Amino acid sequence: MPLLSVIMPVYNGARFLQITLDSLLAQSCDDWELIVVDDGSTDATPDLLAAYTDRRFKKIRKANGGEAQSRNVGLSHATGEFIAFLDADDLYLPNALAEMSAFLIAHPEFDALFSDGYLCDENEHILSRLTEHRSGIYTGNILEQIVLASDVITVPVCTLTRRAMIQQHQIEFDEQLVIGPDWDFWIRLARYARFGYLDKPTCLYRVHTTNITRTSGAQKRQSDLLHGRLKVLDADWFAELSLSTRQRFFYGLLIDLLARQSDQQQQIFNHPQFAALPIRDRASLLRQVGTYDLLNGITPDFAVQCLHQAVALNPADRKSRSLLAIQRAIGLPTTIMVLRAWQQLRRGAQQIRSVGHRRARPVPSSLGPVGS
Repeated sequence: MPLLSVIMPVYNGARFLQITLDSLLAQSCDDWELIVVDDGSTDATPDLLAAYTDRRFKKIRKANGGEAQSRNVGLSHATGEFIAFLDADDLYLPNALAEMSAFLIAHPEFDALFSDGYLCDENEHILSRLTEHRSGIYTGNILEQIVLASDVITVPVCTLTRRAMIQQHQIEFDEQLVIGPDWDFWIRLARYARFGYLDKPTCLYRVHTTNITRTSGAQKRQSDLLHGRLKVLDADWFAELSLSTRQRFFYGLLIDLLARQSDQQQQIFNHPQFAALPIRDRASLLRQVGTYDLLNGITPDFAVQCLHQAVALNPADRKSRSLLAIQRAIGLPTTIMVLRAWQQLRRGAQQIRSVGHRRARPVPSSLGPVGS
């Protein structure tokens, strides 16, 4: 049994495949197997793979079924103590496998780890560090942080996981997802696993024009993100999350993901998990949806309806009552102008308060959310 199983899905990856494989062969740790799953490539990928005769290579070719399916095939063939993920366009630094496996061996309290790394362009020119794009570094039980943000782990190539943990809890990639299967995987794993952080760069994640998150259409991106969010919402453990996390989750779902989709927003308002929130929090979220719609000129009738629902739920909600009173007194267009002026003042105050505080750099489109 090898120490590590490296899983590599590849589809038409001939452009970068050789340099990626060479980065694996150059590892200072040689106790590994590579399970490379060719997902029905039609370019030179099969010929490139055929040229490698290393006995540690397990080559599997199958009909095209997507990256998540290929990762699951790789997991089903893995025999190593640890699972690593190396995409066909990324690279390992020379000591990556040695340092990551040594960390988990030295820290039995952790079931998985993520590390620092580099973003690079098509020619391996360094663009930034992975950690610059993380909102924070979290270790131990990090389910709540991962539920809220895909940037906690970032990309699979910077991770190592104990295979026993994946097998014990039957963790797999969701094959319905093109966008976000990694995020979904880490959420499912984080239900049981404790994560450590290796404060060393171990990899290069390549940003280029054929990253999945750049080539997938907006509609597919939207539907996959919604599918992933609804999986969390419908999970039997959602109610176990802290109230703060559930509040932030609903805000992200209603405003960041479902903006301009009032029918779907209303479905979320009717969801049992939304109804399980305290009345004050439900009213606050209704007000925030209504205010957002007014500020952005989205379905004003639905916005006013949200404010009325907020007041009906919580008559003590002075902000919603005040907005409705202003709307009745001066009309909707003037109310929107007042709201926008207030928003600009608020943003200015937030910028002043944030001076001197660390902020994550904007995530490149190829990383959002955690695509490859």
